[in-house]
Amino acid sequence: MVVEVQAPSTGPTASPPPLRHRPGLTLLFALTSFVGASLLFVVQPMVARMLLPHFGGSASVWSTSSLFFQVLLLGGYLYVHLTTGRLGRRVQPVLHLGVLLVPLLVLPVALPQLGDVTSSPVARLLWALALMIGLPFVVISTTGPLLQRWYSWTGLQRSEDPYFLFATSNLGSFGGLLAYPFLIEPFLRLDQQRTWWSWGFVVFGLLMATCGLQALRGARASVAVEESRSEPLPAAPSGPRHPAPTGRTVGWWLFLAFLPSTLMLSVTSHISTDVAAIPLMWVVPLAIYLATFVVAFARGEREPGPWVLRLAVVIAAGAALVSLSQNALPIVARLGVDLVLLGAGAYAAHARLAATRPHPDHLTRFYLVVAAGGALGGLLNGVLAPMFFDRVWEYPMALAGMMLLGLGTGARPRGRYHPAFALALQSLALGVALLVIGKVGISWGAERGWPLLLVVAAAAVLAAVASLRPGALAVAVVGALVVAEVASVGDLYRDRTFYGSYRVEQIDDKRVFVHGTTVHGVEITGPGDPQPISYYGPRGPVGELFAALPAPDHVAVVGLGVGTFASYVGAGQELTFYEIDPEVVRVAENPELFTFLSSTEADVRQVVGDGRLSLQAEAPGSVDLLVLDAFSSDAIPVHLLTREAFGGYADALAEDGVLLVHISNRMFDLEPVVAAAADELGWSTLVGEAEGTGDELSSTWVALAPDRASLGTLVEHPDWRSPHEERVAWTDDFSSVLSVLDVS
Repeated sequence: MVVEVQAPSTGPTASPPPLRHRPGLTLLFALTSFVGASLLFVVQPMVARMLLPHFGGSASVWSTSSLFFQVLLLGGYLYVHLTTGRLGRRVQPVLHLGVLLVPLLVLPVALPQLGDVTSSPVARLLWALALMIGLPFVVISTTGPLLQRWYSWTGLQRSEDPYFLFATSNLGSFGGLLAYPFLIEPFLRLDQQRTWWSWGFVVFGLLMATCGLQALRGARASVAVEESRSEPLPAAPSGPRHPAPTGRTVGWWLFLAFLPSTLMLSVTSHISTDVAAIPLMWVVPLAIYLATFVVAFARGEREPGPWVLRLAVVIAAGAALVSLSQNALPIVARLGVDLVLLGAGAYAAHARLAATRPHPDHLTRFYLVVAAGGALGGLLNGVLAPMFFDRVWEYPMALAGMMLLGLGTGARPRGRYHPAFALALQSLALGVALLVIGKVGISWGAERGWPLLLVVAAAAVLAAVASLRPGALAVAVVGALVVAEVASVGDLYRDRTFYGSYRVEQIDDKRVFVHGTTVHGVEITGPGDPQPISYYGPRGPVGELFAALPAPDHVAVVGLGVGTFASYVGAGQELTFYEIDPEVVRVAENPELFTFLSSTEADVRQVVGDGRLSLQAEAPGSVDLLVLDAFSSDAIPVHLLTREAFGGYADALAEDGVLLVHISNRMFDLEPVVAAAADELGWSTLVGEAEGTGDELSSTWVALAPDRASLGTLVEHPDWRSPHEERVAWTDDFSSVLSVLDVS
């Protein structure tokens, strides 16, 4: 995620006398600003989309990519700050004309070798991004501040106030951001996208070079005018005419830029984890983030009203209630709360940031600090959180930061007690109330169908509290979230990796493996061999399929979970699991947690890597039963469901083999996608559904085979049916989750 920061003018700057009116040149600078911002926002989802299949479709691809882009933006701003200040108007444009040629050495954009899949995915991803797009991106990232500085040197009309280019830059940002998921991705293949983007960079380079030449011409004309004066000009004052910002101000800028960045990435990660890791899911939060930025900086220098900050605090408190509710609300409602939270919090922070922007004398320093704050948000979400946290702490941290925005906007505690003691008592009372409402009340209301009503009612109460005691509410929200996380009972294991957050819980006699918000495996503890339950029970589609088919010699499963499929195979059979996250392998192989793998007599092996890519190493026709069960939390593994992916599965399957696909999902109906892929191959298809009774969970599976006879007695089984008539074809170059959205 990258957002270029431009600050409106707060006063005139020193510039050469205006030259003649040249609207064509002004339009040139505006057009260049537009093209540069468009390319900047198109390339981010494009390269992340190219890399997704190689990292298991993980939502962390976007947060790590965002960190990369933010660091490069910081480097670009630092380059502008140093070169314009030290080289001046007669040398800096010449330098940059040479810099524009360097990225041509690495174009067109291409996917590099990604290295060993067992190495650090963050390091591999950052290295791939650097090779793919590093040089072109850092050059384009200089465009916003550099074009404005150049224009101030041209002596053209409004050169003393070049900040109008801010509007064209934002227009280009929105254009590029929205064009990718709606105009580019649906109609251009990835190889076409990277080719056209590379040609776009060439056009941008020519426009930028033309602007640089105009800046040089204006600078030379200004020098000529000054040298032709008969009387020397009075000495210019040394240093800026306005005092430099204090360290406290710079720290406040850093925090106000950091908070929306980490909040946006946290919301994006939640949506990508529970919906789908695709560009459309990245664009929505980024568009909200960018919109709040633009609106805040268009307001002028006025501090936002107290109601803006209090509203942000209340929404954060409501989001905390939803977080405490243990997923009692429907996923659509929870995603809506996340997006509203992002809009309110980002606007409140950006409005306070805009109100404290400096005089243009210190404009480039302001750019640097804001870019550094955004990079810190990317560093926290993309690197530090997966490395040091065993759960998603950055989301509560972002809520805590929003509370800090509301401090000082309400009445201070008064009375006979010390203000700090009164604040502590109020915070304790509110924290207990939040825990009761969130952990007990909403879950209780979910059984009666009205948890959302409880959230709205609680938010109304919190709004009244926030108008008087925002500090107490802030402490209470943060405390309630921390207590709820720390006091989680039954957790036998917790960890966090690049691919997600995991935990193992002991609930009565069941041991449960949870990824994000979705159960990925359950084992009943006790004597004897483990029995398959949850999605894999003998009375559900999986058990029915194994009962209907002859014992397969070689079973391959994409997605390990806790290894439940091992309970369906025995001596003389081969079972291969493909799992991209080594930590999941360690959990499944630990007999103190789960025993499916340790108790089977089958020949079991685990292959660490993306299932689709790893299957290419299998001998053609060597797999009798191939199972796709590789969801990350509830997100759709889009790259595993494309036409090209199914072509690879067909190569691995034996002539009488069967492909079984798990398509259970809370938001999307994936049956038309799998059915379309089967039609493309000319395969027979059956859909098995289970409502879920006792220890078995409701689930939906699709069985496909080149020969209908290979499906055995499933053809006549009452719980298996032909797919519905609707078809939605996905390819590696095009997939639209909106086409399979199911909100019924």
